[in-house]
Amino acid sequence: MNLNFQVNLQGIIDLLSNHLYSDPGVFVRELLQNGVDAVTARKRLGHQTEGKVSVELFPSSHTISFMDNGIGLTQTEIEQFLARIGSTTKQADQDSADDFIGQFGVGLLSCFVMSDEIVLITRSALEGDSLEWRGKPDGTYVINKLQRTVPIGTTVFLKMKPEYEEYAEWYKMYELLERYGKYLETPIVLTEDKDSRLINDSTPPWRMDKPEAIAYIEDSEYDKPMDIIPLKSLIGEVEGIAYILPYAVSLQEEKRHKVYLKRVLLSDKMTNILPSWAFFVNGIINTNSLRPTASRESFQENDLFYLVRDELGACIKQYLMDLASANPDLFHRMVIIHYASLKTMAAEDEELYELFIRHLSFETSYGDMKMGDILREHKTIMVTSTFDEFRQVARVAKAQGMMVINGGYVHDLDLVRKLPTVDENVQVSVLDILSFSSRFESLKQSERDEVQPFLMLSDQLLANYQCQTLIKWFEPADIPVLFNINQEVNFFKMMEESEKEANPLFAEVVHVIKDELYEKPYARLCFNYNNPIVRKAIASGDAKLQRTCIELLYTQALLMGNHPLSGHELRLMNDSLLEFMNMGLDRNAEASR
Repeated sequence: MNLNFQVNLQGIIDLLSNHLYSDPGVFVRELLQNGVDAVTARKRLGHQTEGKVSVELFPSSHTISFMDNGIGLTQTEIEQFLARIGSTTKQADQDSADDFIGQFGVGLLSCFVMSDEIVLITRSALEGDSLEWRGKPDGTYVINKLQRTVPIGTTVFLKMKPEYEEYAEWYKMYELLERYGKYLETPIVLTEDKDSRLINDSTPPWRMDKPEAIAYIEDSEYDKPMDIIPLKSLIGEVEGIAYILPYAVSLQEEKRHKVYLKRVLLSDKMTNILPSWAFFVNGIINTNSLRPTASRESFQENDLFYLVRDELGACIKQYLMDLASANPDLFHRMVIIHYASLKTMAAEDEELYELFIRHLSFETSYGDMKMGDILREHKTIMVTSTFDEFRQVARVAKAQGMMVINGGYVHDLDLVRKLPTVDENVQVSVLDILSFSSRFESLKQSERDEVQPFLMLSDQLLANYQCQTLIKWFEPADIPVLFNINQEVNFFKMMEESEKEANPLFAEVVHVIKDELYEKPYARLCFNYNNPIVRKAIASGDAKLQRTCIELLYTQALLMGNHPLSGHELRLMNDSLLEFMNMGLDRNAEASR
């Protein structure tokens, strides 16, 4: 035996109120949609009538009426569409584009959020009876035939609940009508007593020319946009504008585009109608073909939706490409303000990468430079993977005439590595920080023989600190040593510290990982043979003095490079410093005898 579900209408109304609709005022949008759709349906019959939706306020009784001169409803249609939740006069072909706005037939239920009774008076253009329908949120309703004849069309009366009485006041209703119906072509008129006002604005933003649109945005948003981008999608029947924000926005900031469906506002907080990379614009968009969700506050994300979004993204891209040549000053200002979002765009899109990469700035061993200037002056480029690696080599790299770019910022490493796609003559390599010093000038054979004992001593002293040494000739001469370390060495040193301080069981686990799964890596300490102090230490031949110099130069390099010092390294620095001071004091005492 087949049974039917029992529907709790009050539960559905609570669902609408608390979950489906973001604002109880959406009942105004639903009634406007029903009225405009009724006018559209009557015009399709060939009736020569000027459509109109009239809203009248009765403040003393906290009552509102919405009246249209559209097609009206027959008694059969009332029973079919007002007494059956989910039915709609527009369901026959929901996938096709038409002149109707509404889609779901639950719109009238939103009125029960505001009122304990809906009174609907109607007369159909197809039949002559004047009918009254009274519905209540408990699911009961009555239909009466009226003795008097009412005009063709439909009027809905709502008496506001006490908590919603402000919606029957002029300021509140005018605000909602203007918000949702300002750009409808069907006239919307608000009346209270003898005062009447037309709500509609003749020209929507997507039909304005650029100066008008800029003035409109400045007036409504209190910020003058940098420029206006026309938006168009044929498959989605979309017209719109995107205005470039005059201030930087966070990449994580939620976008709030204003979107209309057949000129009725769906949402002024829609986030996904434009591509996610378009952080620097806000959109005002009208569509005739995209299908709304049940709440009519967003669109169903089907294939058509994604195609439309791609088309709108293509409009923004084309604008940017044209702007770069047509108005380079504006293009440059936009890059400065929206640097972060444009960099994200360039990292994700090949066309935009080619357009923007030469205008983006990077931190280099020569200071901050635009990529266009970098490519003109350098054809061999190295890029570091981290901030720390760049900091280690920046000054020395410049002295050697090496172009090194800091790839530690978001997207910068990927952006630099893609440079050969826009300039086939440029060579890009990711810097191996531990082999960086191998690029310096090697010593002559006689000099290598001279420094060999010093190197053997330094390797012996620093082996416990996971550091190997070498000697090269490099600029600038005032840098005695260059210390290079990567993340792998840091990680290994951290494991060694953990092994010493952990309980026996955990220490054994760390030991296995450290000694059996990894080959022990070493940092590099490169002595500068061009530095006078290093030369003097090597030439001294005094093992004790050389030992102290090596320990001091090593710990000094750690401090200068902002590297953390372990407890052993701190003791090494203190001991060698005291030793060095004692040497000086002892020699001074001997000299004074």
